[in-house]
Amino acid sequence: MRKEARSIPAAFRGVVLPHSAHESLVRTRDQLRLLAQLTEPRGDAPETVFVSPDALAELFDRVAHHLDDALSVVVDDGAEPT
Repeated sequence: MRKEARSIPAAFRGVVLPHSAHESLVRTRDQLRLLAQLTEPRGDAPETVFVSPDALAELFDRVAHHLDDALSVVVDDGAEPT
């Protein structure tokens, strides 16, 4: 007797997120891109870009908050971590 391979329907591949979680992830992506752009060298002569510690702290707090929002929709199924 041979077991047949079961395939997962295409509709169930991936993760379905609520709109609010998706928006939080999009905001996080955008803020991380902003940080990347701030640290990119520009031209031949490196420019000095000053970002105040308060502004960086605010940005990191926002990123953390948006990630918390997105992760809050994860359902714990009681499975042991692997």
